[in-house]
This record gives sequence, structure tokens and C-alpha cells, in this order.
Amino acid sequence: MSQSVPPLPDALVSEPVVLINAFTVPIEESDRFLVRWKDNARVMAEQPGLVRARLFRSLVDDVELRFVNVAEWESGTALDQARANPEWRASMRRVIDDPELHVVARPVVYQSVVDVGPGDRF
Repeated sequence: MSQSVPPLPDALVSEPVVLINAFTVPIEESDRFLVRWKDNARVMAEQPGLVRARLFRSLVDDVELRFVNVAEWESGTALDQARANPEWRASMRRVIDDPELHVVARPVVYQSVVDVGPGDRF
């Protein structure tokens, strides 16, 4: 059974934010986790304010943080409203309550403090 997701405080900002969620997933549960994550992503894709979400998978098998989700939001307020959506909450419960998954999630909300592009000088 998956462990519960630590509580994520409300972002409470009107500026853009990024939700970064690093997941510990046993390698043999990776495919099942991907199915559940995609189910959850379908719900999130319909929420106002989502800019884009990407899920990264480690190229190394012997790693604690096998998957990292990076979701960009127009604002912290939009993220907070999406997280309050009952359909999204139910999709997260399916991940957490799946007896065949042993996932540890580490969600944290961030704001960009430095953007660097090709040729930028500081």
C-alpha cells in the first residue's frame, strides 16, 4: 500500500508556481505507478491554470527518487483550486490506496527565482 502524501500547504500566491513531486517507487511497481499517474494527469489536464506537467523517470535503476513530476501553474491560487477538486482528490486516493503500490511522494511548491536561457549573461 502506498504511504500517504504529506500535506501540501496552500500556495496562496497569484504569481506562477511549479509543483515538484519526487516519488520513491520500487522498480517492479514502475509500470503500475505510470498507469495511476497518467490517470491523475488526465484529471489535472482539465483544471484551469495548468500550464503543463511532465513526469521524469531516472535513467538509473538503483535510485531512490525514480520519478519526478514537474507541474507548472499560472498561479498558486490556480493550483490550490485544482487540488481542492473532488475528482482530482479521488484520483490521488487511488494512487495512495492501491495495495500493489508502495509509493512515497514528496510534493513541494516552488517559485522561480532565476531563469537562464541560451546566451544569457549575469
